[in-house]
Amino acid sequence: MLTVVGRPEGHPELMKPNSHSLIAAAERLDVDVSLCALIGDSLTDIQAAHTIGGAAIGFADKPHKHRLFVEAGAEAVTDSMQAVAQAISPLPGT
Repeated sequence: MLTVVGRPEGHPELMKPNSHSLIAAAERLDVDVSLCALIGDSLTDIQAAHTIGGAAIGFADKPHKHRLFVEAGAEAVTDSMQAVAQAISPLPGT
């Protein structure tokens, strides 16, 4: 199921690190939000994921971000979205 969630128009207070969009996405998918992981390229993404008890994967699209995400407590850090796609793709034949 594909779902796209963002903050409601005209409500900048619901931007990350507010976890509004993460909670809304989990609700739409009928998934416990604490079982979700957020892949993000900013410290506010890491903060938002941790606020709801979820995991945070830092996407270090710039060299200096790796250290920032580690220091912020991201559960994982990557510089490759291809690696993320491969990690979450089902194995052939399953």
